[in-house]
Amino acid sequence: MRRRAFTLFEILIALALFSILIGLLAWLLGFGGRSTGRLTSSLALHQATRRATARFLADIQEGMEVISPRPGNTAAYTVIRDKISVLRWYYQVPSQTDPTLSDLRVSIKDDTLPAAQQDALVISNVRRLTFSTRTEGALQINLELATEGQDYPLLTTVRLRNIASAEELW
Repeated sequence: MRRRAFTLFEILIALALFSILIGLLAWLLGFGGRSTGRLTSSLALHQATRRATARFLADIQEGMEVISPRPGNTAAYTVIRDKISVLRWYYQVPSQTDPTLSDLRVSIKDDTLPAAQQDALVISNVRRLTFSTRTEGALQINLELATEGQDYPLLTTVRLRNIASAEELW
């Protein structure tokens, strides 16, 4: 019985097909790695921004009274008195990285804190921010953040934890 072997031509075709498959697999893995790298940095930036916004809203909510703006008014800053009568001034300064954006900072009038904690960065990449006081115990925040070419708007009303927060907002 005669044994059949592969010809040189069949081996070359098999090698060519195998090379194409390996090349496609390498390209797919490289594309996935690059996409994952871009997505990971984007998700990390979004998560950091989300955490900073949540901390900012929680800090506002811990206040006892909105000092400024007065009820019915809107401003680009707010002054809140907290439960131990310390004033917190939330204000914007132009961003050093992008002139179209600003940074939200807080200035805390408390001499017992170190100087670095008396004036701190709260959120960066703010495109628009306004504070509208509904009552002495409720503050409406209109915030728009810009990260990686996308804008993320947030419109929320925060009730401060005080006796006035039980009153109606409208």
